[in-house]
Amino acid sequence: MTVYIILGFIVWIALWYLVFYFRYQHKDVVNELRSNLKDANKEIHDLNHDLEEYLQQNTILKDKVSELLDKNDDLSGVVSELSKYYVHIKKAAEKTSELTKFLQNPNPDIEEKIKGFVDNHKEQDDSEKKFF
Repeated sequence: MTVYIILGFIVWIALWYLVFYFRYQHKDVVNELRSNLKDANKEIHDLNHDLEEYLQQNTILKDKVSELLDKNDDLSGVVSELSKYYVHIKKAAEKTSELTKFLQNPNPDIEEKIKGFVDNHKEQDDSEKKFF
């Protein structure tokens, strides 16, 4: 009976050795896969953190873009008003250039009309002085 116990013990040890041998036969591959898994988990964690940060930045940028679009609409209204004024100023500049051309060449008819106007104005001033 003791022989069976010793034989059973030896078979038991042989089985554990075979399990140990087959389990740790590819120990280097298992360790490499574990390190790759740790690296992949760390990279996933970093990417999730970056994703959260980018999402927050995206919401901030969307808010800023909407504000800038509103300001752009306001500024386009101002620019349209300024362009209207620019057109009027340009027309006035053209008219003043025409006026300076006319004023550079004296016209005797205009001088007579101005004298008549000045004489009428003097008579009105004299008549006003008589009443006071």
